[in-house]
Amino acid sequence: MRRLSGTGRALAGLITMATIIAGTVVATSSPAAAAAPDLQLPFPCGQKWRLDTWGHAPALDMVKEPDQHGTDGATLVAAAAGTVNESRWLDSSGWSVQIDHGGRYHTTYIHLKSKGIAAGTEVKRGTVIGKVGASGSMSNNHPHLHFELGYDANGDGRASWGDGGEKVRPTFNGVTYGQANSRTWRNVESHNCGGSDEPDPPSLFGADFNGDGIGDIFATGTGSLTIWNGKGGNNFTPPDVVGANWNTYSRPIGGDLNGDGKGDLAAVRDGTLHIWNGKGDNKFTPAEAVGPGWDDLAATLVSLGDVNRDGHADLAAVDTEGVLHIWNGKGDNNFHPPVRVGSGWTGFSRPIGGDFNRDGIGDIAAVKDGTLSIWNGRGHNKFTPAEAVGPGWTDLAHALMSLGDVNNDGQTDIAAIDPEGVLHVYNGRGGNNFDPPVRIGPNWNEHFPR
Repeated sequence: MRRLSGTGRALAGLITMATIIAGTVVATSSPAAAAAPDLQLPFPCGQKWRLDTWGHAPALDMVKEPDQHGTDGATLVAAAAGTVNESRWLDSSGWSVQIDHGGRYHTTYIHLKSKGIAAGTEVKRGTVIGKVGASGSMSNNHPHLHFELGYDANGDGRASWGDGGEKVRPTFNGVTYGQANSRTWRNVESHNCGGSDEPDPPSLFGADFNGDGIGDIFATGTGSLTIWNGKGGNNFTPPDVVGANWNTYSRPIGGDLNGDGKGDLAAVRDGTLHIWNGKGDNKFTPAEAVGPGWDDLAATLVSLGDVNRDGHADLAAVDTEGVLHIWNGKGDNNFHPPVRVGSGWTGFSRPIGGDFNRDGIGDIAAVKDGTLSIWNGRGHNKFTPAEAVGPGWTDLAHALMSLGDVNNDGQTDIAAIDPEGVLHVYNGRGGNNFDPPVRIGPNWNEHFPR
């Protein structure tokens, strides 16, 4: 037996993966001359992953660098545009998705955490199709993505996979992988940037506490944490009072701060930033004290989504001198030291984050002198100059919030509460534009006191 060190030993012990037995096994055939799809690594832009063939080349097993942490629950995106032709469960593979890219080429994604995107869905490269997991007996309960590019040689409309399947070597960003068994590629960076028809999930910069992919509303104005889960179509469940004793904390923010795909909460008390990690179903872990020094930042704390394109949710706040700082997330509730972005933020309302132009990079929005402005992220913690979206926001600024997508159209939506306590939702249209407000209902002032 060959000796492995470090990550290799862990993976070899847990992912024996001699072969995966598919539902249909077809003898490998030489592909025709049709052009293979232009593939990018099936993870968000900037992430780095380890690729191994083990004993099943040219198929690849993928775990997140540098130490596999964050693999379980990692966002999985389409490697190329196409139509989902399979989304199913098999005991061996667990949850899997296969995408038909035309020209008889298919990509197959195996061992997903839960049921992925529905069959028949048209996707673009970068569309979110599921989450990495460890489902199926052949995963050995070790989170990883088993990926195959297949060519439908027998013309049955699908690419068989596993031992003897119709798999061929994939090429990501112009580099071919899977040439032989026992090959490893370290720190392969995803260039799956832009071209997506999906914004960042609401858990990244807003709130999705029950894991249904629809943005939720949350508030602590009464002293208790209350959650209204989105149902789609700008509709919400009745309030769910989750816990008490929040009156000593700053107004919380939502985001996926540990990278597990579930919405978390963060708030400040006595100058210390605390994080409650979501467990799904509106449940949370006990508070984890992240660190002190947040006294003067609590009132402007905001979850931005991913503004440096490393796949982690980032935080920002404005200091007492009007300077905006960003803390880039590292996962596991950890953050890099603050990056000074720029001055001139005095007089603006508490910022909110989102992806308002649908380029896959976190943006910032805030109100000053009644005008809503948006700074679009350009990556690497850089932003465009402010774009004035429109006036009339003076009485709405205090409770301005980013919801994620609450009407299932793939756009980031925002909400605000007027002086009479009526909640309004502004559905995003992309390009920093929003539909006219939709009236949701009254009696919100007690939850968001002025």
